[in-house]
Amino acid sequence: MSFIPQKIRILKFIAEQGVVTVDDINRGLFEDNKYSIIRVTLHQLKIAHAKFGNIKHGVWYIDKPELFDLLKTFFPNIPALEVKPLLLYQVAHNLEINRIRIALEKTSHIAIDQWWSERFIRALPSPIGGRIATTNIPDAIFWRRRTDGTRQKFFLEYERTLKNKGRYEEIFRSYAHRQDVDNKNVIYICENNFIKAELEQVEAKLAKAGKLSGAGFFFQFVTLDNFYKTYSNNPTKKEEEQ
Repeated sequence: MSFIPQKIRILKFIAEQGVVTVDDINRGLFEDNKYSIIRVTLHQLKIAHAKFGNIKHGVWYIDKPELFDLLKTFFPNIPALEVKPLLLYQVAHNLEINRIRIALEKTSHIAIDQWWSERFIRALPSPIGGRIATTNIPDAIFWRRRTDGTRQKFFLEYERTLKNKGRYEEIFRSYAHRQDVDNKNVIYICENNFIKAELEQVEAKLAKAGKLSGAGFFFQFVTLDNFYKTYSNNPTKKEEEQ
């Protein structure tokens, strides 16, 4: 691939993730402190921003279609991403997904070969296949590169709050019908132990009723804290002062 300017790398990260903080960009794309450069770049690109909680410098998102056109000049195969309104009730969930992605991409435990965010998946020109394409879009799909050069596909779901149990039954059964779901490659990262236990109960109930071929075949359930403890990059502090 030809040289990609720093500002385009920043733009791509924002475009894929939807809403980000300055800290997300710094930890996701750089190895040292680039906060000042990032802020200047965000203003130069005219990236929109809004206050959110006590996050210094707020959150940043794309509200100009021409920025996606600019991105296309460097990444012609990227799907046709569109401007989406900033939905404040989704921001906390989205920012945690950013931190999860960064943890996985920075860890020495596994090598991430490719990452598709929910935003990226929704922009694909054709369904990703199987019933899940129409009934549920995961928070991310990523591929792990094995030491032998092969790739392993994972579906990632972050459960910040608990959905209706009937909805989980539908989603679990939909995943189980996919040909590319096996060997526990659907990872549920749960905000707390209560949510984790509830999802495990749903899986056990479906398996007992014969609606899943068994428990422990398709899904992994892990708390957010334990997920971060597993990886070297541990962004448990939500936002650092810059």
